[in-house]
Amino acid sequence: MTFYQVLDYLTYLSPALLLSGIGIGLFRYKSLDISHKLIMLYFATALCTDLVSRIYGQLFGNNLIFIIVFSLLELIVFSILYQFCFFEKKSRTLFALIAVAIGFIIWELFSLQTISPQQFQSYSKVMDAFVIILLAITYFFQKVGRNKETPKDVLRMNAVILIFFSLHLLFFLPINFLINVSSELKFYFWCANLVITLLFYAFLNWEIWKNGLSRKPLCSG
Repeated sequence: MTFYQVLDYLTYLSPALLLSGIGIGLFRYKSLDISHKLIMLYFATALCTDLVSRIYGQLFGNNLIFIIVFSLLELIVFSILYQFCFFEKKSRTLFALIAVAIGFIIWELFSLQTISPQQFQSYSKVMDAFVIILLAITYFFQKVGRNKETPKDVLRMNAVILIFFSLHLLFFLPINFLINVSSELKFYFWCANLVITLLFYAFLNWEIWKNGLSRKPLCSG
């Protein structure tokens, strides 16, 4: 089995993990707190985008626009998670930044929808990841600054979100290179990003399951 075949098979683990998380969430839905229900919404969004983009790619040969679509939906879900669940006090500055980021991503969505893969240079994923990183860092400073005791589950999830999107930011900065370069190096970049994403989804699966069992609220706001 070649590396490319392994990479192709690994891509099918993503919708499988997303579907698994949704199934666990539905099974434990009454026991979940609002933050984990939002994670379920994130999974549903990611799954729908994944499936539609695969079909679209098969039909039209180019599904890069779905990177922008998912960036927009992902940013909206995590902004809601932090502003209305994690933060004790909503940040107007971050809210304004989120609004600007959403506006930029919507602009890219319309301006790049007819661009060829060779010319595709999107910053939506970078913008998405950057704002979510700021949300995670702000949450840490809120807790450290106020010396308030916070459940370990909350800190762990925030730390994983911070690490995941920091790595995501690094991967998507050179997106034009990763799409158009002829070198096989790009496949190793995509593979590393895929593995990190799968680990992130697996972690969120575990968090949904644990929250459903414990019946303890994760929201600290």
